[in-house]
Amino acid sequence: MLDVLKVRIYPNKEQEISLAKSFGCSRFVWNFYLNKTNTQYEETGKGMTYCQMAKDLTQLKKLTNYKWLQEPTAAVLQQSLKNLESAFKNFFSKSTGFPKFKNKHSK
Repeated sequence: MLDVLKVRIYPNKEQEISLAKSFGCSRFVWNFYLNKTNTQYEETGKGMTYCQMAKDLTQLKKLTNYKWLQEPTAAVLQQSLKNLESAFKNFFSKSTGFPKFKNKHSK
């Protein structure tokens, strides 16, 4: 049996902004690499692995248009890539549907 403890947090304005940036960057990374994996699969017949996505993310963060990806911690973005890889593994094992794009208003 699992024990669950729900805790409500009350962030101040600065923390709210930081959380919003982290959530937004995580959502962007998920959508960006889901799209990139889909297009690569259509072109070559192979998708991207977590290692390929992580290396590409490092290069993406260095580009001037994507400097804002450096604001949240790297762990947030890497976890988003791990979750995407897990979603693809679950899809190919036929336990869930195809990964969907995230939007700002979903859970």
